[in-house]
Amino acid sequence: MRMVMSGVANAVQAEHGAHFTARRLVLEDLQGLAAPVMGLDHYRMRGPTFAPHPHAGFSAVSYVLENSAGSLRNRDSLNHDVVIAPGSIVWTQAGTGIVHDEFPAGVGREVHGVQIFINQSRRTKSLPPRVMHLATGEVPVVMDRELNRTRVLSGRLSGASSPLNPAEPFDLFDVQLMGTWAYPVPATRNVLVYVLSGEVDVRVGDEVRRASAFQATAARFTKPGQLQIVGSDAAHVLVLAGTDPGEPVVMHGPFIMNDSKQLAAAFDRYTRGEMGRLMSLEGTV
Repeated sequence: MRMVMSGVANAVQAEHGAHFTARRLVLEDLQGLAAPVMGLDHYRMRGPTFAPHPHAGFSAVSYVLENSAGSLRNRDSLNHDVVIAPGSIVWTQAGTGIVHDEFPAGVGREVHGVQIFINQSRRTKSLPPRVMHLATGEVPVVMDRELNRTRVLSGRLSGASSPLNPAEPFDLFDVQLMGTWAYPVPATRNVLVYVLSGEVDVRVGDEVRRASAFQATAARFTKPGQLQIVGSDAAHVLVLAGTDPGEPVVMHGPFIMNDSKQLAAAFDRYTRGEMGRLMSLEGTV
């Protein structure tokens, strides 16, 4: 089978403390076609929410939307301290393990963004952690003949390539639609379309799915093919495309691994301090 399409999934309301609300995408409703995406939160953050915490075995991608009032500060145990301004992105490829935290960079400035968890294959789970940052002005922008505007955050489209280079190919596009948008999908990719605002028709072959704000649909391409999106009222979508490793997945808290032995090893690395520590905001460990 060359391609298969899921139904439509909703993002349900989620909260964490007093300063964080999110639309959390119910990936289980996409019939496994979202992998390697393991989580997607479309969130608003108004103050510090999560204590410093570890990640291992996957990539945590933080993208602050262009219409965000505030920026997000991202610190990690590799000694990065980055302000993610509206329109910019940090890709934390956790590999064997890293500790980080994120919180609004300015008091009283709400952050509007998306956090995405992307599984890594067994091979790249064993890589050292790596953090990549792309500033707003460094993101390639593609304007097509129908005046659709695509920000190429990761991967490539229409000859434009993102400077980000994760260990495994992954396309991440922020698309503002004015007409029909076309994406030539590489072989062995799963494509997830999440609607930030408006309403769209997503077409794969003869199948069409209609999705509105805070909904998503997905498709699997075993061979190269084409996905089209038709938007109404200047719809705004995220398009994510990666390859499912096709390996066992065991998740526990901040770790995504292939089996319980890997989970135990990651937890052991964390408790021994091998994932590093963050400096306090006052400058001490």
